[in-house]
Amino acid sequence: MQDTVAVVNGLCLVGNEFVKANVLLENGVIKEVTKRELKADEVLDARKCLVLPGFFNSHTHVAMTLLRCAVEDVPLMEWLKTVWSIESKMKEKDVYVGAKLGIAEMIKSGVTCFSDQYFHMDGVARAVEESGIRAVLGYGMIDMESEEKREKELREAESFINEWNGRCNRITLSVDPHSPYTCSKDLLLISARMAEEYGLPVHIHVAETQDEVRIVREKTGKTPVEYLDELGIFNYRTVAAHCVWLSDDEIKLLARRGVSVAHCPVSNLKLGSGIAKVAEMVKEGVNVCLGTDGAASNNSLSVLGEMKFAALLQKFRLSPAAIKALDVLKMATENGYSAYGLRGGKIEVGYLADLVVLKKSLSYTPLYNPVYSVVYSSYGFEVRDLIVDGKILMNDGKLRTMDEESLLDEAESASLRLQEGFSRPKV
Repeated sequence: MQDTVAVVNGLCLVGNEFVKANVLLENGVIKEVTKRELKADEVLDARKCLVLPGFFNSHTHVAMTLLRCAVEDVPLMEWLKTVWSIESKMKEKDVYVGAKLGIAEMIKSGVTCFSDQYFHMDGVARAVEESGIRAVLGYGMIDMESEEKREKELREAESFINEWNGRCNRITLSVDPHSPYTCSKDLLLISARMAEEYGLPVHIHVAETQDEVRIVREKTGKTPVEYLDELGIFNYRTVAAHCVWLSDDEIKLLARRGVSVAHCPVSNLKLGSGIAKVAEMVKEGVNVCLGTDGAASNNSLSVLGEMKFAALLQKFRLSPAAIKALDVLKMATENGYSAYGLRGGKIEVGYLADLVVLKKSLSYTPLYNPVYSVVYSSYGFEVRDLIVDGKILMNDGKLRTMDEESLLDEAESASLRLQEGFSRPKV
C-alpha cells in the first residue's frame, strides 16, 4: 500500500470557491475532502495557506531552458533560424539536463503537469520519470516536404511511443506534428492515422503568426485551421498551441470540433506574434488552457505569470470585464488536464492527487478574495509545497527528488558546449 498524505487546515479551492478543508491523498488520487480531522503517513499543515489543484503547463519545450536568453529582440521566423542552428548541436544528454532544469523550475513555481514537444524525447521522459512530475510527451515531427526526413521523423515518433507507452503511470503520450507550415500534407495525414491507431491526443502549433497563415494559405489556399480540419487532424483530441490569428468562424469551428487551445500570452508578446482572441474563445465554449512555450521565447516556465498576462491582455483588447479571474484560474488548472484527457485539476474525490500549496505572504495580504490574489498578485515565491501523484516533490520550498545545486552545475556545463561557435547578439 502506498503512503498516504494529508493536507490539513488550508483554504482549499473546492468547486469555484475557497473553503476551509482537509484533503486526504492515497494511491495517487484524492481520497477525501472533509472538515474532519485526518490521519496519514505524512501530514502537511497548510495553516495560513491556499491549497489548489496544481498548475498545468499545456504547451512547452522544456529542454529549451538551456537556450534561455540566448536569442533575443528578433521576430519569430528570424528567432527560429538561430534557435534551430543551436538546437542542431543538442544531444540526448543535453535534452535530459535541460529537461531536468525546466522541471525543477516548474515544480518550484507550482506546476504539477506539463505538455512537451521536442526531440530526443527519451531524455525528457527520463527526467520526468526521475523527478516525479507528471507530463504529456510527444516527439515533435518536422519534415519540410522531405520524404527522407519524413520517414525518419515518423520512425522516431513511433519508437518513442512504443518505448514509453505504459512504462510510467505519470507519462501520457501524444502525437506531435510541429505545425502546418513545417509538416507536409503526408506527414499530417499519417499523424492523424497514428493518433487514431494508438488512441492518443494530437498536439500541434496552429496560427501562431501572420507569416504562418500567409505561408499555409500560399501553399494550400486555406488558413491553417481550415487546412488541418480538412485533413482530419481535428477529428481526435487535439490541442492547438497559440491560435493567435483566428477568424470568428474559425473559433466556432474549433469549438464544434472540441479542439483545446493552449494559449501562450507571454511568448506571443515576446516574439511580437500578437494577442489571441481568448475572450471570444471562452464565450464560444473553446477549452482554453495556458502554456508558457519554451524558456527561449518566454524566459520563464511559470504558469502563475501566464495567468496575469492572459487576463490583462483581454482586458486591454476589449474591456476590464472581458474575462474573469476564475476563468483564467481554470485555464491554468482543470482546463489543461481536460485538454489532454486527464482526470485532474480539481480538488475532488477521485481526481489525481496533484496539488500546490501557496503560502499567504506579502503578495496575498490582505486577502479579500483568494482567486483574485492568485491570478493578479502572484510572483512565484508564494509556492511552498507541491504534490504529484500523491507524492511530495517539494516541501517548504525545498526539492525532495532533485539536487538543485548539482543540477545548476550540469546545466551550465551543457550550455557552454552549445555556445561554442555561437555569435552572441550585441546588447
